[in-house]
Amino acid sequence: MEDIGDEQIELDLLPDLDALKNELLLKYPALKTRQFIIAVNKQKANGNIALKETDEIALIPPFAGG
Repeated sequence: MEDIGDEQIELDLLPDLDALKNELLLKYPALKTRQFIIAVNKQKANGNIALKETDEIALIPPFAGG
């Protein structure tokens, strides 16, 4: 996302998705006004799931289909 300024970032391991969201909002306040979906290992994440060191996280902005 352009609000972050980088295509990829690395963060220390966080225990779960809620902790990740909080960390992202602290580091990148512009995300507070954006809508996005979080995917873990290319799957849409639902709820607060535990994270592993090897997980790949993606922030996906909303898009329209046609």
